[in-house]
Amino acid sequence: MTTKTAKPVAYSVIRAEARKPVADRQAIVVGRDGEKRVPRRYDLDKKQIVELRKNADSDFPNPFRSGGVYHGAMQALINLGIDKGHTFKDVKSEMQKVMSKIERQDTDAWSLFANRPAKKDAKAPKDLNGRIMQTFTVLQRLTGNHRYGMKIAQLLACIDILAGKDSQPLYMLHTGFKQWNLVKPTNDLKRLRRKGAKPKAKAKA
Repeated sequence: MTTKTAKPVAYSVIRAEARKPVADRQAIVVGRDGEKRVPRRYDLDKKQIVELRKNADSDFPNPFRSGGVYHGAMQALINLGIDKGHTFKDVKSEMQKVMSKIERQDTDAWSLFANRPAKKDAKAPKDLNGRIMQTFTVLQRLTGNHRYGMKIAQLLACIDILAGKDSQPLYMLHTGFKQWNLVKPTNDLKRLRRKGAKPKAKAKA
C-alpha cells in the first residue's frame, strides 16, 4: 500500500500565513517528518526596512534579532568591512566580540552558542567551528520554505562564501544589488566539492 505524499505549498501562501500574528498562524508547512508546522517569517515589510536603515549604527543595517547567532554572524561581517572577504579566524573572533557583549539567560549570547550541546537526534554533530560555518551557509538560503537569507536580500545584499588561499573560506557581505530578486549568493566551496578537489602534493622534507 502506497502513501500519498503531501502536495508542496507555494511559498507565496506560506509567506502570507507567516505575516499573520503568531497566534493566528495555521500549520501549513510540511516538515521532514511529514507533520505540518506553523511557518516562520523570514522577510521584512517596507516599514521595517526604512526603520532599519534609519536606525543603523553602521553603513549597513543588521536585520536579525540581537543576541542570536545570525545577528552575530551578520554584525561580524559588517564590522570587519562590507564587500571584502574575511578569513574564518577573523570572522569567528569578531562574532565572539559582538555576542559576548549581549547578556542572555544569566550569561552572554556567545557562551550560550559556543557551549550549546549537540542535538540528541543529530546524525553528524558539529563542533563550534562547524556550526559557525553552517550558520553562514544557512544565511545564503533564498529558496524553499525556509528562506533565512531573505532579509539580507531585501536590503540588496547577500553573504558570499569565497575560496581563499588553499581553498580556505573567505566570508563577505556582498552589497550593491539593484533589486532584491537579482540577489544570488556565491558559494565557491560548494562548487569545488561538487567538482572534486584535487589532492595536494606532499611537501618535501
